Amino acid sequence: KGQPETAMTSSLLHATKSNQVSYIDVEVDSNDSLSVREGWKEGGDSKPEGDGRCKHCGRTLLKMAGVALSGVVFGIAMEKSRVFEPKSIRDQMVFNNFIMLKMFLSAVAIGQVCMAILSLLPATKDRFQSASQEFVSCFDDRGIFSSALGAFLLGVGMSLSGACPGMVLPQVGAWVPNSLFTLLGALIGALTYGLLGSHLSSLTKPKICFQHKQVHEKLDVQYAVIAVPMAAVVGVAVFCLEWFWPNNKDLESLGRLPELESNIITTIAWPPYVGGALIGLLQVPIILLVNDTIGGSSSYVTVVAQMFFTKNLQQKFRYLADKRSGISNWWQVVYVVCAIVGGALSAASSTSFGVAKGVPVYMGLLGGIVMLWGARFAAGCTSGHGLSGMGLLTWLSFIAVPAMFAGGIVTAFSMQATGALDTYVTAMGDVS
Repeated sequence: KGQPETAMTSSLLHATKSNQVSYIDVEVDSNDSLSVREGWKEGGDSKPEGDGRCKHCGRTLLKMAGVALSGVVFGIAMEKSRVFEPKSIRDQMVFNNFIMLKMFLSAVAIGQVCMAILSLLPATKDRFQSASQEFVSCFDDRGIFSSALGAFLLGVGMSLSGACPGMVLPQVGAWVPNSLFTLLGALIGALTYGLLGSHLSSLTKPKICFQHKQVHEKLDVQYAVIAVPMAAVVGVAVFCLEWFWPNNKDLESLGRLPELESNIITTIAWPPYVGGALIGLLQVPIILLVNDTIGGSSSYVTVVAQMFFTKNLQQKFRYLADKRSGISNWWQVVYVVCAIVGGALSAASSTSFGVAKGVPVYMGLLGGIVMLWGARFAAGCTSGHGLSGMGLLTWLSFIAVPAMFAGGIVTAFSMQATGALDTYVTAMGDVS
């Protein structure tokens, strides 16, 4: 994120007509960030030597282990809160279930409190500022139009598939029927958007960008001055939602009331604010480990970008080339893959593996394509714009999140009018 479009990166060796090998040296500097250097060695089997080697591989592996553990926790929180069920997401959009909203707001509030603390502590404030700037750099070529339209499309895809880019991974882990087709659709969406990404950015880039991308920058105050009061207001909203619409009402609509003799591990459901709080806390390790914040949709681009390993392809599709390598791209892949593991572990512990109903194949596939197109066009998904963007008081995220829910609500009510909203399947491959 934030790399110029001219930056060409690769993780493979490329033979040339002159029997040379192009290589990429990845180095970790004293600030734990990766730098990329391209060089040439004579001979087809030459390798980078000397200072081209990764000097801090052990530290990088430890960071990735921390990211992996965070992904597992993310998957567990999603599965235990039952927010991952397609019916939970769809019913939220027609206001028949509020698990998603309670969890979303709880994650935003706890995340803001955590980030406010990081922004004030002398030992972590520089790291927080670096992560904040890394996040907002994604919006250098984004404006109101792309943020609103992209987020609206993301909401459309969410209602169609009953998932979001981060949610589909725990669905796969918990073996929700046809979740693999939603995942496939998301990868297709990432690939097709990637082929046109640079062109679309140039067409939709605003003539005048935000001079101040965050609310506290505009008001010239410390982040915590606004973040903490906002977190308190959001927390009160969650309390009121739970008071007037208890979680048992949501669980009953899903047929998932907790067993009386279960414990915190074996129970089929946690309160959504518990799962939301866990996800909000994950902002801390992500910021401290990789100088970034929670997100998931760009991981799909990194995966499909591995297909573009020649220099010609990278020069032609620079949007994909910029996402191919580096810890700033690959940490999200590790995170979301481990979310699959977390979802599987959580479902297995409560005997809810394969219990949730899925959507038909065509809805999952189409929804996956649309939501990834929307997420990348808006430069953020439910986690990126919702949890991190709103948490960091980013202007465009306050535009994107309402647009996302608007897209989901319009689509869900349209589907409800035709009877398609309540169309679910109980086995992989079912289409009706």
